[in-house]
Amino acid sequence: MRIGILANSLPAALSIYREAQELPGTEVHVLLAPVSGNSKLSVHVARFVAKSGRRQSLSLIGRRALVHFRKPFDHPETIARLKELRLDVGLHKSGNIYRRETIACFQHGILNAHIGILPGYRGRSVVEWSLVQGDPTGISVFFLDEGIDTGKRIVLSETVDVSHCRNVAEAKQYLFDLDATFYRRALALLQQQPAFRSNDGSGRRYYVMSKLFQEVAQENLELLRRSRIAPDL
Repeated sequence: MRIGILANSLPAALSIYREAQELPGTEVHVLLAPVSGNSKLSVHVARFVAKSGRRQSLSLIGRRALVHFRKPFDHPETIARLKELRLDVGLHKSGNIYRRETIACFQHGILNAHIGILPGYRGRSVVEWSLVQGDPTGISVFFLDEGIDTGKRIVLSETVDVSHCRNVAEAKQYLFDLDATFYRRALALLQQQPAFRSNDGSGRRYYVMSKLFQEVAQENLELLRRSRIAPDL
């Protein structure tokens, strides 16, 4: 399986690369492209290499696995190069929303590790909305389409306990940091040709939460923390 990690910076892709390359039968590439035509991606890469101790991390990937595009992922020049790579699966780790032409460059599509349980929670602030409504938090790995968390094929969707986190921001970062682990698990499932769960649109799309409701989300997280520290006897 030929895998491409779509990213805008090398540090963002490293943990995913480490996990994915450990799967047998995989060939992993890191695909670096700017978010916009004015992004100085080359400068970001140079700065990363120059920092103390980072050269070893760069050598972990290797020159053959690192593909640096001058244009964004939806630019015709980049799309043409992506087609030449003949990749099977993409892993989303960039700030881009991909167009159909970009997604089509990958035989199976581009996976996204979404910090919400699909199909119930699409969009923004889904961790906060889950806490406010008393629903489980978690991660869903699914194949993207051009919409906002509307891709129909869910590879896996699991609850993740965040009751050990001190605040909502920490809970969200904890879930974001699990993307490499969940991508690896999703890729392992794809190697077994699983039956996909359907992202059938039965949930709703959420938007950025107001400050008032953010306070409620924090209060509910505190309740979870207390129940974890002092369980019912």
